[in-house]
Amino acid sequence: MAKEKATLPPTGAGLMRFFDEDTKAVKISPRGVIALTLILVAMELLLHAFGTQIFG
Repeated sequence: MAKEKATLPPTGAGLMRFFDEDTKAVKISPRGVIALTLILVAMELLLHAFGTQIFG
């Protein structure tokens, strides 16, 4: 009984990988995303606390 070596199918198969396409999008660092999130949370907390006084 001969041992047959199993072969895996070729990867990719002509599909485009994520990093193959270079887009003209705005690139934000992970620190920038965290900073923007913290700023938005702070603004929401301030509006929740003082929003009725400011906007009536």
